[in-house]
Amino acid sequence: MRSQALSFLGLSALVLSTPAADSPKPVAAENKAPEVKITAPLEKTGFQWNSLLTYSIDVADPEDGKSEFSEITANEAFLWVAYLPDAAQTEKYLDVVAKIDNAPVRKMSASNCFTCHTAATKLIGPSFDLIARRYEHTPDAVESLAKKVLGGASGTWGAVPMPPHPDLTIEQAKEMVAWILKNNLDPNRSFVVGLEGAFRSREKPQQESSDWTCVLTATYTDHGAKDAPETAVQGAHSVVLKHKK
Repeated sequence: MRSQALSFLGLSALVLSTPAADSPKPVAAENKAPEVKITAPLEKTGFQWNSLLTYSIDVADPEDGKSEFSEITANEAFLWVAYLPDAAQTEKYLDVVAKIDNAPVRKMSASNCFTCHTAATKLIGPSFDLIARRYEHTPDAVESLAKKVLGGASGTWGAVPMPPHPDLTIEQAKEMVAWILKNNLDPNRSFVVGLEGAFRSREKPQQESSDWTCVLTATYTDHGAKDAPETAVQGAHSVVLKHKK
């Protein structure tokens, strides 16, 4: 098992006045990283191509609470899935996934995007990988799709309309769309949302290898110390599954 903790700290506010020399200095709020653990599947469990894998994630945070007591919002937990043809690539990948900027995904979750969309499976709306492939070579895709996110749209992917999202700004919508288009083209990378559930492993790749692994990384970003959301910290935990022939 492997664990990483990655802090996401906000920028300090601009100081407009200088405190007196004898004024006490403000004490920075302390915030420990949440404890995140994948409880299923276990390390070195076997997996097969194009098969269902069930998963479960436990989260415990001093301020936010514990998932076992239903104190953690389920859609704030993510499971990142990576398929590697060589087990020797695992450590390098874990360094990369620990630094991934998942802020756009957390914003999507807060805006209920995952009610209709998933990364790789059609739900009510198209999956993110289908969207990324359709607009891969469209120069103004970010701008045009962001406007559809804000105002709603219908007819592009079928009869079911996409509702408008007036709670978002155009810049937030652009950030989300850009993330979708950039991060959903690789069939060896995917993600699911929630503390527990199931996902289908990718279809058998053309690349032959006797050493394929599936690396699962669970992440949860807490809400920061009391009255200090800028101190939010991410906790993470990974397990490596071996391909079973």
